[in-house]
Amino acid sequence: MFKISDRDPVIIPGEITSSLKRSEIDSQTMKGCIFLNVLLGLLAMASFDKSREIHGIGFAVLSMILVASIVFARSKYKKLDTRDAILIVFALGFILRLNYVVHTTVNFSEIWRQHDVRSFKGDSGHAGYIMYFYENGLKLPDFDPTTRYQFYHPPLHHYIAGTWMRILTSFGFSPERAVGSIQFLTLFYSMGCLFISERIFSQLKLYGTGKILALSIVAFHPTFIILAGSVNNDVLSIMFILLTIYAAIKWYRETTIKNIILIAVSIGLGMMTKLSSALIAPPVAVLFLIKLITNKRNKEPLNIRRYFAFGGVCIPLGMWFYIRNLVKYDVSLNYVIRLEDDSPQYIGFRTVFERLFDLSNHPFKNPFLNEIVPDDPDTFFEYNPFVSIIKTSVFGEWRYDHINGALPWCKFLIIINIILIIISLAAMVWFTVKRNMYLDMPTKVFLVGYWGLIFVNFIKFSFDFPHTCSMDFRYIVPTLVIGAAFIGMLYGQIDPKRRKYRKILNYAKSALVAAVSLFCMSSAVIYISLGM
Repeated sequence: MFKISDRDPVIIPGEITSSLKRSEIDSQTMKGCIFLNVLLGLLAMASFDKSREIHGIGFAVLSMILVASIVFARSKYKKLDTRDAILIVFALGFILRLNYVVHTTVNFSEIWRQHDVRSFKGDSGHAGYIMYFYENGLKLPDFDPTTRYQFYHPPLHHYIAGTWMRILTSFGFSPERAVGSIQFLTLFYSMGCLFISERIFSQLKLYGTGKILALSIVAFHPTFIILAGSVNNDVLSIMFILLTIYAAIKWYRETTIKNIILIAVSIGLGMMTKLSSALIAPPVAVLFLIKLITNKRNKEPLNIRRYFAFGGVCIPLGMWFYIRNLVKYDVSLNYVIRLEDDSPQYIGFRTVFERLFDLSNHPFKNPFLNEIVPDDPDTFFEYNPFVSIIKTSVFGEWRYDHINGALPWCKFLIIINIILIIISLAAMVWFTVKRNMYLDMPTKVFLVGYWGLIFVNFIKFSFDFPHTCSMDFRYIVPTLVIGAAFIGMLYGQIDPKRRKYRKILNYAKSALVAAVSLFCMSSAVIYISLGM
């Protein structure tokens, strides 16, 4: 029988597995994940012309082949260790994302399941922004960015995508095929989020099954599958936010100039991608302050020069575009476009009580985002932000009831999603108030503080911009990774060796594994079904 070792040699000091030291295993895990990601990506790019001729069953078979190959390679050891399980999770996560990308059309004539992209034949939306850089190279728009839809966003993602198109067309790709290949960039960004999440979990001392559970949630979560095929700037900004979280936690434990510069670069590039990335800066500043106070109390060197180096890199990198627009076009630093109040999605007429507490319309009767259907007086646009983030976290703003046999799985996924959200929130409260092996006080303040800040800002945003589309989970995706980390911690914290509650605790651990497994399975079934 194969089994996954519940002891992770990557984290526990002094452990040696298969004659490899901890640092060597850690390095092999990183190299294996990167190699697998790059190899599968290159194979995908070489094989697919976005023809959508490969069906979901093909990806299911490919998944089984990959898993079987890893299991067979380890068969002589009669055991899968955490490293092997991580590679399997990475492989399956990649295949799910690739399947979604292949079956989510983006070209000159069709745009499927996208936010604010519009047409690549036009001059507005994220598509128009990308085409601007494709046609003009590095040159920035020489007009007020608020006069064209979505051009107020900082340009990093759009510039990379436009440059990518220029490179592909120089090698003989048609512009239309180059447009479709933009999704391979977002696919890699989504996989980058998975890779960085694994690094975050390692920094938080997750190991064994607890780490695998947390990583599986990120790998199989529909949000990251949807983001892999979304050609706007969301997923790149999320990748930089997660990189900042990783770098900040690592820096607090290893206060080197390399780590603080990594924080500065990741925040700066995040702000060059999307304004909301700036929300990670206040928690980082609090972490800096805690470190300064701790150093002073312990009479250690303060190393103020490192903080000046941080500011010297982060501020110009992150703020230049916003300052440019303020000086040249009098655009406020925090400008965000607002939909008109006569939009069908406008929900500003709802009271605060209705928005937050009214469930009289039975919003979960429909697992997808509610919207008004002509000639049906019982339909309505979603107005409760809590209901909206539960639904959009697994289905986005799309509906899958047209897929044969998918509706029961969609309803089941909503239920499991709610259960995992409740578990993660309970775990976060528990680990916040109790001392534990995973979180020291500064890391706790940083993670929980950022979670709270981004969530409160989301609620405020949903009232400042009272439209259904403003309540999408894509605005608070980092809370997903933090929540997954707390679920992994919870598994590791449950100790079945306590005699009095041994059976109950064993059942609790099994139930947690079952909940995560069912979540991953239902997500995979739904999103593979898109290609059938």
